[in-house]
Amino acid sequence: MKIVQCLASKGAGGLENVFIGLCNALSKKMEVEVIVFKDAACIQKLNKNIQVHELSSKSSRFNILLYIEFYKLMRNIKPDIVHTHAAKATQIFYYLNTFLKVSHVATKHNVRKGKIFNKVPQVIAVSKLVKTSIDNKSVQVIYNGVQPVLTKKQSQNKVFTMVSIGRLDKVKGFDSLINACSALDFPYHLQIVGEGKERESLENLIQKLGIENHVTLLGFKSNVQDYLNACHLQVISSTSEGFSLAMVEGIFYAPILLSTKVGVCVEILPDELLCDISDLTMRITNIYENQEEYLGYFNTIKQNYKEKLTIKVCAKEHLNVYQSVIIGDGMEI
Repeated sequence: MKIVQCLASKGAGGLENVFIGLCNALSKKMEVEVIVFKDAACIQKLNKNIQVHELSSKSSRFNILLYIEFYKLMRNIKPDIVHTHAAKATQIFYYLNTFLKVSHVATKHNVRKGKIFNKVPQVIAVSKLVKTSIDNKSVQVIYNGVQPVLTKKQSQNKVFTMVSIGRLDKVKGFDSLINACSALDFPYHLQIVGEGKERESLENLIQKLGIENHVTLLGFKSNVQDYLNACHLQVISSTSEGFSLAMVEGIFYAPILLSTKVGVCVEILPDELLCDISDLTMRITNIYENQEEYLGYFNTIKQNYKEKLTIKVCAKEHLNVYQSVIIGDGMEI
């Protein structure tokens, strides 16, 4: 089976990491080719056995030259199935497929916009919440997974240390987390791992609150597992999530995880590890005072979900979808 994986984003965030992990895992089982726009950040992290095609046309959904280039490329590749990720790539290929008639699967990665997913023959949603945002009878939920990294047990920091991971964007709620931490009345250190357009705003907030010695913006780190391993608590403070790769990383590496009530976190974490964003100060304090109790809550989640949230399981479930779509379209595998 030959599959084309298609992504329109050039960035380097959670979506792109999920895309890379899935492509690499699938390439061990089948022939995978990838279509992305020129200079996409994901290219360097894809396995060498994956053939990458870079679209040189401007990425506008209404660029006729893009459709011509894409069409010619598809006629040359002749895949058995095309899997598009997120709304932009899905919309572009959906209209192009009017002429190509190739088996098509699309993944919706968040609850925001994306009416195009109501039209695609087979949709994958990354959480049950995302599924509710799609008006389509053919939707299957597949949780994202990670490739576990073997880590040496880190010495836990002496000061109560919290780690939060994600791009520095308003939707991640880092400003609320910083404000919540400024109200804590015990020694702490908050480490925020990630980079983005909100850095300057967050730096100003930290300075305004006078907590420069308590909060550190670490920037992008490729070894987040080491920071999670050494901390006391991981915090997800997002106001909206479709999935949360940070949650999966926490299940593998963090001792305790506290999250706002977003995305897949609500589907996996118990009430004891969920809170409203307005309650962050109170809940962090409670965890600080009752760490053994919360270690127990989170260890149960680790035991139940570690195996289910690997990229190996994720790839296997995707392969099952591809096979059912191809058979349903009357093609031989």
